[in-house]
Amino acid sequence: MPKYPPVTKFTDNVTNTLVEVANSRGITADALDFDLLSYETYYEGTVDEEWQLLKGNDLLSETTEIEIRSSTFLLRQEYEIRIHPSKPRPYLNLRFNLATDKYKSKIVALIDPKSEIPLKKGVQEWIKEAIWNKQLRHGFMIGLYDQNLDKEITRLLMKIQKEGPLTAPYRLPVGEFFPPVPPIDDKVILHYKNLKKQNNFIDGVKPGDLLLEYIFPKNGRDGRGCDGHHIAVLEPLSRHAGLIMVDDETITTEQDDDSIRFYARISGYVQRLEGVFSISQELHIESASLRDTGSIEAGIDKEISLKVKKNEANEDSIGIGVNIDVQKLNVSGTVGAHAKIQACELHIGAQTHKKTNIHVTKKANIHLHRGNLKAKEADIEILETGRVEADIVRVKKMVGGEIVARIIEVDTLYSNGRLTALESIEIQTIEGDGNNLIIDPRAIEAYQENLEAIELEIRTRTSRLQQQSKEFIAKEISFKDKNNRIKHFQERIKDAVRSGKSPMRADIVRLQQYRTEFENLKQEEERLSDENERLQRLKEELDTLYEADLHAVITHHGTYNGHTRVVFIDPKTSQEYILTPQRKATHIRLRREGDEKQLLLES
Repeated sequence: MPKYPPVTKFTDNVTNTLVEVANSRGITADALDFDLLSYETYYEGTVDEEWQLLKGNDLLSETTEIEIRSSTFLLRQEYEIRIHPSKPRPYLNLRFNLATDKYKSKIVALIDPKSEIPLKKGVQEWIKEAIWNKQLRHGFMIGLYDQNLDKEITRLLMKIQKEGPLTAPYRLPVGEFFPPVPPIDDKVILHYKNLKKQNNFIDGVKPGDLLLEYIFPKNGRDGRGCDGHHIAVLEPLSRHAGLIMVDDETITTEQDDDSIRFYARISGYVQRLEGVFSISQELHIESASLRDTGSIEAGIDKEISLKVKKNEANEDSIGIGVNIDVQKLNVSGTVGAHAKIQACELHIGAQTHKKTNIHVTKKANIHLHRGNLKAKEADIEILETGRVEADIVRVKKMVGGEIVARIIEVDTLYSNGRLTALESIEIQTIEGDGNNLIIDPRAIEAYQENLEAIELEIRTRTSRLQQQSKEFIAKEISFKDKNNRIKHFQERIKDAVRSGKSPMRADIVRLQQYRTEFENLKQEEERLSDENERLQRLKEELDTLYEADLHAVITHHGTYNGHTRVVFIDPKTSQEYILTPQRKATHIRLRREGDEKQLLLES
């Protein structure tokens, strides 16, 4: 290729000038390179009648950000460049590309790890020159927005010095001018949808929960690109203004400059009827199934009452696998297999499947129960092979199954029932065989937890009291050893007083320390005594719990037929006292006779 002498040009578009020179020489623009000799920045503001020369590189020193972002503001640069044939730079082989955001308001240099960047004097200036030259080739301005470029190049060189040559692409921030701020379109956020569980039928909420939010539309801000061009932003869209209507009695609102927020006044579930959002506490549905409603899990902490109205013999009111979690539940029909119910109050008008699980924190009322029920109180018309665990259980007819409760009342007991109580079992009539009537305090969860808590506290307090007593005895022995010495100091003080002299200060201090130590020991002795009394009260409380079997009673208003097994279990020793009565025995109790316990039958 012929050699051409360098040529100096003044231009406001480096790329076009390189192309013109290349065309005049019959070569491509890539065969040419240039050196930047100088550049000047000019601007024309709203009140300017002609272009103004910027002194330095800080536009904000001569105008404002508002004006720079405006469409009337004009900006340009003029460059003096020396154009010469392209040739590789010794030592430095910087391979990189420039990347920008879609507005061209931010620029990043993406450096290839294959670049050769020697840690030699002047390398920082070479890198900056290479970046500026590529910016000019791409039509970007220089000097106005890259104030941190030197710092970023230094960070790159320090990384290479510390870690060695690059092993992965490196992002070197070049700078940003005035990025536009996009407008905010108005929108509605349904926060209550995020509160519910997946596939849940209703949206349960508590007082104070954020339900809805209307975001006001907000204007954006125009920007200025790194190429000097103005960046216009669109007006925000307003599509939902005035469309949210709420029931003021159940939903309250708060407003600031950004949004209107809608909060729950009461607990319940969110519903929208005729375009109005409200919170309801009663829900009536025909049936609940995984296909039609999914699970209904609002939570028992929310005041929601659910009524399931369907009552058909061949179809479940609550279908297979459905989970229900509400405060009050009234089911007219049947509860299917693998259904899980949690409520404060429950009424089931038909029956439960043997594979249902029900937990009720207050009272459950069930017509025919075959599944598993745990409640505070349970009234059951017919218990058939199901299990009930509660504080108080009342059953009209029991056909098999199991009851574990503090107090159990059964009108008619048929066959193969297992009744375990803490305080009492009362049965009007027994009409079958193979029943077990058991007084077993430890089978009652609340009793067992209370017992274990007291036993643990006794062990803890006993261990601590033993350790503290040892420490007290050691202090007491040490104090008694000081008794003879302190008498000597007391005599010296008396002698000094009798002779009209002031006692030695050291003697007075020792006597005061002795009295303080005496008071501390006295207080500690009283505290240990209080601790010991507390420990004794706990042991007495434990002994009372251990005697729970002696305070329990089994009552039957009919006559035993010899096929009912009666068992009392000692909670302390686990010894069983078993009887199979075959006569009239209205009350059966366990009584202590000397060191032994015996079953007592009363007619």
